[in-house]
Amino acid sequence: MTRRLRAMRLVAACLRPDAGGTVGAALRGACADWTAPIAFANEQLLVPTLHATLHASLGAAGLRAELPAEVGEYLSHLYRANAARNDAIRRQARHAVHALNGAGIVPMLLKGGAALYLDYHPDPAARMFRDLDLLVPRLALADAVGILRALGYGVEYFTNGDFHAFADFTRPGDPCAIDLHFELIDQSYMLSAAEIRSRARSLAVDGIRFLVPAPTDLVLHNILHQQIHYLGNFYRGALDLRQLYELSCLVRRYGSEIDWESIERRAALHRIDTALHSYLYAAQSLLGVPWPLEARPSRRAALHYRRCLAQIAYPTLDRAMIPWGNLRACFAWHRMAGLYGDGGPLAALLLRHAAQFVGKKKVGGAFQRLFRVR
Repeated sequence: MTRRLRAMRLVAACLRPDAGGTVGAALRGACADWTAPIAFANEQLLVPTLHATLHASLGAAGLRAELPAEVGEYLSHLYRANAARNDAIRRQARHAVHALNGAGIVPMLLKGGAALYLDYHPDPAARMFRDLDLLVPRLALADAVGILRALGYGVEYFTNGDFHAFADFTRPGDPCAIDLHFELIDQSYMLSAAEIRSRARSLAVDGIRFLVPAPTDLVLHNILHQQIHYLGNFYRGALDLRQLYELSCLVRRYGSEIDWESIERRAALHRIDTALHSYLYAAQSLLGVPWPLEARPSRRAALHYRRCLAQIAYPTLDRAMIPWGNLRACFAWHRMAGLYGDGGPLAALLLRHAAQFVGKKKVGGAFQRLFRVR
């Protein structure tokens, strides 16, 4: 096992609620050197979470006294800084949503935005945020953009509205960007904003009104975003421990409220069963999440999980697999079916999509797409 893979397994062990026992063996083997585990946790935006869970994990394993003082101080410093940042993000969210409410717009808070006001994280101060995701109806998009501009926000990154989001908006002095959505993911045929709104819960907190996805949709969004939407991570063999931990928190908080049968049916409909099984297999293996599906994990899913571990262990292999992963994501069955319908033989769909892909991207653009890292 490489040093990097040992570091990942240690961080995962510390995130488990049952740390100690067999997990204690992983902790005992790593207590002498925390450099690699902390570097991995930093890479995965998990250092504040590691601080929040580490002392309980070490205590369960009988190893609390072995944590070097400088390691504990470093983790504590970043945890406190992140807690203060999260408080500022909540104030930022309240200010933006209040202004939208004033124009009759009730946005939906997604991912981290929802986590600000829901109680599924054991310690909300331990969650790190990249940005603040707000979803508004497409017909209200122009008004929402005008409101954000009136509040002093400017466009940091503009998508031209081609996909699921309009733009990232930033404002001097604010802790994070606002990512303004009109769909949840690029693959809206898998989970549309209209569908998720029909099941959403309405909340009134801090003097503002907003929607949050139902528990099943919180879980489904996490799975689709991590495995399919974000860079096609399933096809690239990329495993994000931070998102996997988010899933584990959702599963442990909402339990029987999650409709796993509907998630399983949706995965089968879009032929992403292996992506679903591999992700849940990783959650079970690394974080102790009970297997929730009626069908047992497939052999292909177990092999895919091992591929993910190999790519974590060997970053050179991970980089080498990027073109193949990007190609598979571009020509995934669900993507072609979403574009052209489910009719006709697979060979015809492949040829049609290849012509469309090269025609749209041109040769140079297609080459760049294959080697895209971010």
